[in-house]
Amino acid sequence: MFRKFLLLAVFAAILAACGGGAGTATELTVDMTDLMFNPASLEATAGQINFNLSNSGAVEHNFLVLKLGATYTTSADVKPEDILFEAKLAAGESGKFSVTLAEAGEYPVICTVPGHLEAGMVGKLVVK
Repeated sequence: MFRKFLLLAVFAAILAACGGGAGTATELTVDMTDLMFNPASLEATAGQINFNLSNSGAVEHNFLVLKLGATYTTSADVKPEDILFEAKLAAGESGKFSVTLAEAGEYPVICTVPGHLEAGMVGKLVVK
C-alpha cells in the first residue's frame, strides 16, 4: 500500500513540474495611450489570458474583446452580446484582468469611449 502511495506521489510531483498537462495562462501587457493600444496586435494560446493593462493616456479608456466575427463601424454599432470581455481604466490607472477564450481565431479589440474607435483605437487578439 505504501509503495502505491509513493508511486502516486512521485507521479503527481512529475505532473506538477510539467504543468500537469494543463496549459498555463498567457500573460499579455497592453498600454492604452491616447487613441491607440500598444501593442495593437496580440497573440495568445487558447485558455486563460491575463491582461496587464495600463492607461498612460490623458482620458479614460476601455479595452473590449469582441466575439469572433463581430462587426462594427462605430462605437454605437457594438452590440452588448458581442462583448466577451471589458476593462475600464481611468487616466493613469492600471490593473490585471483575466478572461478565458477556448476558441482559436482573431478577436477584435476596441475602445468604445466616444470617438476613440472612430479615431482608430482598435487592435486584434489572435488566439491559437
